[in-house]
Amino acid sequence: MKFASRLALLGFALSLGATSVTYAQPFQDTPPPAGNADVAPAQHAMPDPQKQTARLSRKLQLTPDQAAKIEPILQSRQQQMQQIRADASSSPHDQHQKMRALKQDTDSQIQAILTDSQRQQYQQIQQEAMQHRRDNKQGSPGAGAEDDGGNP
Repeated sequence: MKFASRLALLGFALSLGATSVTYAQPFQDTPPPAGNADVAPAQHAMPDPQKQTARLSRKLQLTPDQAAKIEPILQSRQQQMQQIRADASSSPHDQHQKMRALKQDTDSQIQAILTDSQRQQYQQIQQEAMQHRRDNKQGSPGAGAEDDGGNP
């Protein structure tokens, strides 16, 4: 190979390398996408209690009085979940157990406010959310299409 050809090839390789660095640079500070499998489930932000209450109001046809009672329960749950996650002295297993107990307690409080018909619908919503979470963990094709965190 002639010297001129080698020089041209070297120049092309260097420009290609410089171009890839230039184009890759804007993405270095970009956070990973929301659906990134490397993100631990415990780091997932819970939906806003007001949005959860609005969603439940729509799906269960809550009365304004019921919604007014449920929203503080959801706000309290969110605050307690944040405290559990922030507790570095607890093991992940302990945190998971505390979160599960908190969720069960919250569900009981919400169900006490609902009518029998609404309670059945609420339980159905919970079952669908649980199935949705299972599907997401298994990597089903439609996973994550309308993920609202699976919370009421």
